[in-house]
Amino acid sequence: MQSLKLRFITALTYSAAFAAAESCSGCNTFPASWNEFSSSFKQPEPPTVKASFEASFIQHKWDESVSHITAGYIVNSPSQHFVRADQAEGGQLSSSFFNYENVTETGLVENILTTYDPDSKEPTVWRDYVNSNFPLFQEDFLISAGASFSGVVERQFAGRVAAWSIMYQGVIPVTVFVDGCNTLVGYEYFSPGRRTRVTTQYFNIKA
Repeated sequence: MQSLKLRFITALTYSAAFAAAESCSGCNTFPASWNEFSSSFKQPEPPTVKASFEASFIQHKWDESVSHITAGYIVNSPSQHFVRADQAEGGQLSSSFFNYENVTETGLVENILTTYDPDSKEPTVWRDYVNSNFPLFQEDFLISAGASFSGVVERQFAGRVAAWSIMYQGVIPVTVFVDGCNTLVGYEYFSPGRRTRVTTQYFNIKA
């Protein structure tokens, strides 16, 4: 099973690299004034982004005791207030539906998780409120969060992209990566409680 999982993730990596090469064409290039050490540097204003999108993704989450890698397909729909993440991990298929119309006062999101196990004829459905690893991105979320420009960086699958830093829900430091077409190509964050870090990359993006 581990070998199959490794081959699956390796195939996704090659697919992502090919998709990144295609997605870079036709996008704006970043000006020299965005170089942090340029004498002409001036912090740019955060952009609006293409928030309604579907994409393949790969995500790695780790903390003091867990290292969890998953890959799949994601739908971000701010107009319908949901994120759906279909994933393959550990020999199972699962679909998480995060309903952002149903959020608690503490920021927990309703999640309906449907899991398909090869040893079972029926799916397992679980529902509860969670602190989601898949936030719902709005078109103006960088502006409303007062995002700070964090430089132009190289991402493994997307190439050169702009990094923007925000405090998600006012408490979690998140770095968001946006390409020259103002398309979200990934994000990462950390939480000090259990020394948690999550990094997510998108590719084959339809926005």
